[in-house]
Amino acid sequence: MSLPSSDFRNIRNWIRNCDRLHTNCPPTPNQYRQPHEIPSWVLDIRNGCIVPGSTASCYVALSYVWSTTESEKLTLELWTGNLSQFQKSGFLDGMKQSFLPKVISDAIDLVKQLGERYLWVDRLCIVQDGRMKRSEIENMDNIYSGAYFTIIAAASPGLYVNLDRRHRAPMGVSCFHRYLYDKLLKSKWATRGWTFQEQVLSRRSIIFVNGDVFWDCRNSLWSHESPGPRKEAGEGYDAYSQKQIDNHEMAVTVPSTAFADFRLYRELVCLYSGRDLTYAQDVLSAFMGIINELSHTFPGGFVGGLPVLFLDAALLWQSFSKGKRRVWTQGRSEDADMPKTNLPSWSWCGWHAVVDPESLHVRSLEWLRPQMRTKPIVTWSVLSEDLRLERKLPESRILEDYCRRFLDWGDWDTPPGWSRHDIRYPPPRNSTWTYCDTRSPKLDPNLFYTFTHISDPSKLFCHPIPMVNPGRKPTAHPQNWPYLHCEATTGCFKIQSILSRKSSAQAKLKESRISSLHVPFTSLDKFHGGPKGEELCRVVSLADADGQPAGLLRIMDDDTEIRPGQEIELMAISLGSMGWDETFSSYEERIDLLKSADYPRMEHSFVRDPPSDYEDGTGSETAPLTFRPRRAAAVETDHSRAARPWGRKGEDYRFYNVLWIERTGGIAYRKAAGRVAREAWERNCGEKLSVILG
Repeated sequence: MSLPSSDFRNIRNWIRNCDRLHTNCPPTPNQYRQPHEIPSWVLDIRNGCIVPGSTASCYVALSYVWSTTESEKLTLELWTGNLSQFQKSGFLDGMKQSFLPKVISDAIDLVKQLGERYLWVDRLCIVQDGRMKRSEIENMDNIYSGAYFTIIAAASPGLYVNLDRRHRAPMGVSCFHRYLYDKLLKSKWATRGWTFQEQVLSRRSIIFVNGDVFWDCRNSLWSHESPGPRKEAGEGYDAYSQKQIDNHEMAVTVPSTAFADFRLYRELVCLYSGRDLTYAQDVLSAFMGIINELSHTFPGGFVGGLPVLFLDAALLWQSFSKGKRRVWTQGRSEDADMPKTNLPSWSWCGWHAVVDPESLHVRSLEWLRPQMRTKPIVTWSVLSEDLRLERKLPESRILEDYCRRFLDWGDWDTPPGWSRHDIRYPPPRNSTWTYCDTRSPKLDPNLFYTFTHISDPSKLFCHPIPMVNPGRKPTAHPQNWPYLHCEATTGCFKIQSILSRKSSAQAKLKESRISSLHVPFTSLDKFHGGPKGEELCRVVSLADADGQPAGLLRIMDDDTEIRPGQEIELMAISLGSMGWDETFSSYEERIDLLKSADYPRMEHSFVRDPPSDYEDGTGSETAPLTFRPRRAAAVETDHSRAARPWGRKGEDYRFYNVLWIERTGGIAYRKAAGRVAREAWERNCGEKLSVILG
């Protein structure tokens, strides 16, 4: 099947209009880029061979999924043994194309028809057994961001699948764009780990899905329903179009900002973390291009995929649904020198699980209540695989220093580039709170000033944040150093009860009009509807040595052995606090108090095992929780809930953020994370100990 002439005309017009109207979309020509930013080899379509990337003025990149079918396992690839043959003119023409997957053959034909000469395809332009393969992989951010455009092959088996649309009913532009992205998200291409950064880092893409083709760049989305730019009254070209797509999963791009955007990092991680990889150890490599891009604005860089500047907040990640530990996959020669411990339990990259966006917050910036922030209590460092080398991470404490200076002490000496504004006067026109979901949030009455940075005065901050000095190279920590080290207090607590979704309960479906609203990425079906019932994480209720309620943990792995009365070891990594509304809506606390997980579209019921005194109706409001046989449950009262520190209506909940750790050979591994009430922890914890997290 060939590309219909109408689609071919559209594609040519999309490229021409983007070149003409969008100054920030076309990449820098190769002759003005640094040598390390250019791919080593590109495919010369005209001569049927590969040539050095430095000889091409521009190139097209291909993003696709490697086939695992038997018929394509013996396809042509670039190896050290055939490198010289690949460079011979005409080598890839004729019969050799019969050894290429159909998606690559279709991409070659498309590039040729569009009048372009050079194409970058990983299996033809990276020496698969070469010593530079790892560095080529880690250079993906430059390869895809430097491409003239990227062909995204989400159709199967080739690009041109069922492109005859004569019998399709017409629909509005907005609905059609959502329809296109729904098709993209349901494709196999959208489940694979490597393809995520390939799309995110591309400045502009031609996307093929089964039955459709459309254009996606930093400014517009065009399709056969909206084949070109339109100018709306009072708005620039395609302002209307961008509003329809800028919150879709695949429309995420890495914008050019001068400040460390933790919300963008959160969005990218949540959308990537649950993707599949043939080799689990590639989980960071397939995200490294994004990390490299973000490192330009994140002081301190990244360690294990977590930003050092926000390390205390990032370590609190939780799973949106059940997950499993990623396990090293054997069978690849180039992994021989790679440490087998590069999948740390303390980072999301060590787990095959979708990260819950509600678990990642920088509270001093987001909630606009300075006292409700996560406060560091330990000093972190990173250790090499052999535990002999240690590197301190002082940047992990800088954010708290800024909070104390400008929120607690009211320091008037703002850092260079920052300005202070009296919040009682109207903020600049079209300004937005940088880390807040709403345009006019409810402000803390004790917050008198807001701050702006010279790089973008429309962005409002509760306090200044550290900035990377212009011209300074990003901080580079060894990503294969798998251990974190700190001095922390630990304590032993007992599992009081286990809350699991009722296996026989039917989820209650709620009515929703979300498809007609302009919503954030958390309102995609992936997050908005909640996990499937059987994928909901269990919650563990903890008791201290006296049997008093102490805290809650979220258990994301069904293989984790838990039973009532079991004693476990916890370590405290930070202090935190939440207002009553936030506490009551948090996953763990809501399930414990109401035995219900509530999502905008779905509500699930939970059951406690064993029931507490409150639930079997025999206990008093002040008696400690005890282990009892299962009995018929009674409805809890506000008085019984108030026995838990997190159930006191109208009061702030103050707690320690804790990790459940299990030690093996002197190394502690994260099993789960949660919160323990501050008074309960301080009654039961021991002295500070040296802890190495693996």
